[in-house]
Amino acid sequence: MKRSSLFALSALTLAFAPAAWADTITTITPHSNRVALENGQANVRFTVSGQGNEGSDCGMWIEYGDKGSPDTRIIGRNEGYLPRDFDHIFSAPGQYTVTAKGQRVKTTFGCSGSSSTVVTVVEERQNRRRASVQSCPEGWQLRDGSYNRETGAFTCTPAYPAQEMDCGPGLRYFESDNLIGCRSVGRGRN
Repeated sequence: MKRSSLFALSALTLAFAPAAWADTITTITPHSNRVALENGQANVRFTVSGQGNEGSDCGMWIEYGDKGSPDTRIIGRNEGYLPRDFDHIFSAPGQYTVTAKGQRVKTTFGCSGSSSTVVTVVEERQNRRRASVQSCPEGWQLRDGSYNRETGAFTCTPAYPAQEMDCGPGLRYFESDNLIGCRSVGRGRN
């Protein structure tokens, strides 16, 4: 074989070698398959795993299925090998197919393999607040600002009557410190 032919064959082999030596994407796993929006956002962490070759770099794209830009990463010596964690924020309820696939990133050849998973994003959890309001016994109400969204903890206070009591002449109705009553109207009293 002539030297020029041997050189051309070697160059062609090396051009395709990085893709053959690259990491292989085998799975993408969400830390939770079902998440609820909180304040209009749901943050989901994904782990992309695969078989690695620590001698090369390769490109990976993660498409989140929410019409946003894909997350592009280089897998390798400088950026880190597989498995790798990625976070993504969803901003609307729905069912999203999330795909990790090998694809060229900048001048780096794509990793081999691909994997997909499905994540369901649901509306914000309002049921805890409803449950706490329903848990206050008759004659009691949820104290303003007492509901904790994280834990579901709450405090009930006596429910003030929908209509003020008729206190009669010289007296005035009041609500204060979980008390209701009638006060005399006079000097030094409001």
